[in-house]
Amino acid sequence: MSLAKTLPLFPLLALLSLGGLLGFAAPAALAGPRVVVEEFRIASPAPGIELFLRNKRPAGLKKFTPERTVLYVHGATLASELVFDLPIGGRSWADDLAEQGWDVWLVDVRGYGRSTWPAALQQPAEANPPVATTAEAVADFAAAADFIRAKRKLERLQLIGWSWGAVIAGSYAAAQPRTVDALVLVAPLWAFDTPVIPNPPQKAWQEWNLADSRSRIQKGVPADQTSLILPPETVALWEKAVRESQPEAARQTPERFRSPTGVLHDVSWRAQAPYDAGAITAPTLIVRGEWDELTPRSLSQNLFAQLKNAPVRQLSELPRLSHFLIAETGRDSLFREVRSFLKSRR
Repeated sequence: MSLAKTLPLFPLLALLSLGGLLGFAAPAALAGPRVVVEEFRIASPAPGIELFLRNKRPAGLKKFTPERTVLYVHGATLASELVFDLPIGGRSWADDLAEQGWDVWLVDVRGYGRSTWPAALQQPAEANPPVATTAEAVADFAAAADFIRAKRKLERLQLIGWSWGAVIAGSYAAAQPRTVDALVLVAPLWAFDTPVIPNPPQKAWQEWNLADSRSRIQKGVPADQTSLILPPETVALWEKAVRESQPEAARQTPERFRSPTGVLHDVSWRAQAPYDAGAITAPTLIVRGEWDELTPRSLSQNLFAQLKNAPVRQLSELPRLSHFLIAETGRDSLFREVRSFLKSRR
């Protein structure tokens, strides 16, 4: 187990919102001429549900390999492009990986971002049971992984999951170990000592505002450091992206954004392991922020101990970062840590 103590730097991030359907590709104007963007909608295992995928890759990349093909999945409330492909200063984490030679993919599971919202999300919350449970999310993630492997003619992929996405990616890696080249779990959820939500909601969706969301994902940051590691300009950029992702919610007074409750209902927030980490056979990196109290250090340590069959396992804690480490000023240390780990799989 390694504990990284890299000093934070100040990188650039970027968000691209290029429209497109199967087969359309265009240069990424904001990310520079070296990166190409392509967007897809594929069938979910659920009837009538389409999943949104975005691909970023170096212009001119012709040969695709498991060691340089990566799929990212989001957390409990924020769609993938709102974190992994967020435009802070001109480059996103997706851009960073693509510029370094990776074939980079992101996916939104049902009910999130540009993927189809089940009808229950448009109806009164109490009229339906929780939407987008972890099992459903893993099925969607598997569909995305199958699509990418078929398109690139690969047997394996590298995976990145953030927060609840780490449960999704980890569950997939445990269930289909032969298809995973490497696994990165960022600020992962795992079994809590006591249930965080002792009475899980029975309704289909929840509502939240921007201030509540930011407070939750930066839980544990010292008060005098909050605006230093997440500057006002970054907050404004993120809020703009969230509003654009749900324009109807943004027009409400007050604003109330909507997301599925499946994640709150299932085992990922309880005192119970959400999957069998011992079934994972891929090299695995767990990386977390020093100030992350939303997913405490004990969760990562306990998960690390269960990775008994991973040929390589590493736990890195990065200083001056929280659960929202992907967007904070020290995010370059996260980018470097993950790149270094994935490169070592070659």
